[in-house]
Amino acid sequence: MASEYLNTDQLAEQTGIASSTWCKRRVTGNGPAYIKAGRLVFYRWPDVEAWFADQLRTSTSDAA
Repeated sequence: MASEYLNTDQLAEQTGIASSTWCKRRVTGNGPAYIKAGRLVFYRWPDVEAWFADQLRTSTSDAA
């Protein structure tokens, strides 16, 4: 990653997951850690990678 911090739109572009989905995950607490600076939201790429790694499943019956 060129920058250590990504805003929601940049994260959406990098992952192919819509900005609105990342916003919903922030509300539910079901996404990666993020930084709130006033009204701005930033993600650190290592936190996003760690969150993705935690989502690994081997079966559709694995608990989510």
